[in-house]
Amino acid sequence: MIRRLITCMLLLVSICCMAQFDNTNSVVRKTLLVYEMNSNGYYHKKEGALVDKVENVTSLYAFDKKSSNLYVQTENGNYVVVLNKEHAKIYKQSKLAPFIDEKQVDAEIERVNRMLEERFESLNAARTKHLQDSAAKAMNDSLEKIRQDSIQQAFQKAVDLKYRQTHNWHDLPMNKIGLECILCGHHVYEDIVYCEGIVKDTIYYVENATGIMGATYKKLHVSKYNPRLKNEVKYHYHVKMFRDSLTSHPYLTPEYVKMENDKTYAAYAEFISTKAPNGYVENTGYDFQEDHLIFDFSYTNTNKKVIKSIDIFCDILNPAENVKKVIKLKATGPIEMLETKSWSWDDPANTVPPLSTDLTISKLILTFKDGRQKILTPKDIIYKEAD
Repeated sequence: MIRRLITCMLLLVSICCMAQFDNTNSVVRKTLLVYEMNSNGYYHKKEGALVDKVENVTSLYAFDKKSSNLYVQTENGNYVVVLNKEHAKIYKQSKLAPFIDEKQVDAEIERVNRMLEERFESLNAARTKHLQDSAAKAMNDSLEKIRQDSIQQAFQKAVDLKYRQTHNWHDLPMNKIGLECILCGHHVYEDIVYCEGIVKDTIYYVENATGIMGATYKKLHVSKYNPRLKNEVKYHYHVKMFRDSLTSHPYLTPEYVKMENDKTYAAYAEFISTKAPNGYVENTGYDFQEDHLIFDFSYTNTNKKVIKSIDIFCDILNPAENVKKVIKLKATGPIEMLETKSWSWDDPANTVPPLSTDLTISKLILTFKDGRQKILTPKDIIYKEAD
């Protein structure tokens, strides 16, 4: 009876002292996460520090009997307290805190940390709003000195500096408001366009154009200012922040754009003609229906010379892959440089032998407009699908 009474008394004392932990009831007290206010009124977090005392405990949310670790929460922090033997025994008997094992500890710590983070992020957001509201009030004041010394101006300067440090002046915010090139009619509807510069009411922007055979090239466009941008805050803020960079290119003119695009396209064409000097097969397909050949063929010319026609030699194969027949087809041009044309044949006269199973192109003869010819054997024929 006396032993039970002593236990109850110790339990009562422990409950009364639950709001505080120091060296009288614990051997170690460590910060898991705590938020402290700085001189600007914002809360910042600290982690992993040993403390002499944990006060104003609001919750005993977990107890590990094996390690005697008690996990507690205060208004602004999350702590682990290693109880001394006497108090660890009391907590084991009293169930003042939920018992957990080592596997549950991290999840419980994360839960409490998340609650604290959400709370103090909200407080910091409220502090920011308070500073912004104060700055707005100061800006309305008629005294220039008050405006210059206002919190809003200091805050805005920091925002402006941060924006310039973290943004590229070329990345012009558009909010999907369209631009149309006055030279080629190209339209763009993007959140951001790569701007080469702004001259008066004209925006010069760059398109990363996709060409053939996987190649890309830069193409400059010229667009008049879209009146719908008048109310776009992000657009005008970006122009204000990078006005010097955006407006320091007086050489930008429609004539300059034409010249640059011609140079860029010439380099692109040269690259393509080097990669496939005689062009390539854009697409091909065939079928055997009612004992005759159905054939589709597309070809892209990468040669500076115009292709007048293409003779296509198709080998018809049997299951043993032996050539049973050669069918010659003619694709008539002209095909200009970097132009792609397509043809289809469904002529009952192009009969195929019984048990025909496959088709390969054994030869292409390119006839150019000047009368010259180029014979392409299988090793010379380039297919787009192979890139």
